[in-house]
Amino acid sequence: KLLYNNVSNYARLAITLVHLGEYQAAVDSARKANSTRTWKEVCFACVDNNEFRLAQMCGLHIVVHADELEDLIRYYEEKGHFEELISLLEAGLGLERAHMGMFTELAILYSKYKPGKMREHLDLFWSRVNIPKVLRAA
Repeated sequence: KLLYNNVSNYARLAITLVHLGEYQAAVDSARKANSTRTWKEVCFACVDNNEFRLAQMCGLHIVVHADELEDLIRYYEEKGHFEELISLLEAGLGLERAHMGMFTELAILYSKYKPGKMREHLDLFWSRVNIPKVLRAA
């Protein structure tokens, strides 16, 4: 911990702090490292340890990358944390860097786990959703 802090290797420091169970400090180090890989590792560790508030903070830095979104969704679903995943994506929709994949994946999650909310979501964001992909999933 001291070594990585002294050499300013915040990515390694974040992972070390995760292993020590210091999740808040790990999130702070991940913020300084500002690397997608570090954000993912810290986020997954927070999910594993039911630190969903911290996991959401990390997740918001991941969902804006379309190529990383699928891994994040798969991880949350494998662990059975559907509600937390939906709230993460809902929070992500308000971000400046929100993209079509986020709207589409949220529609798919609604179709699987909260069918009642899917209609409202599609009414609001129909222009930002990949309709054929949602239809295939539903």
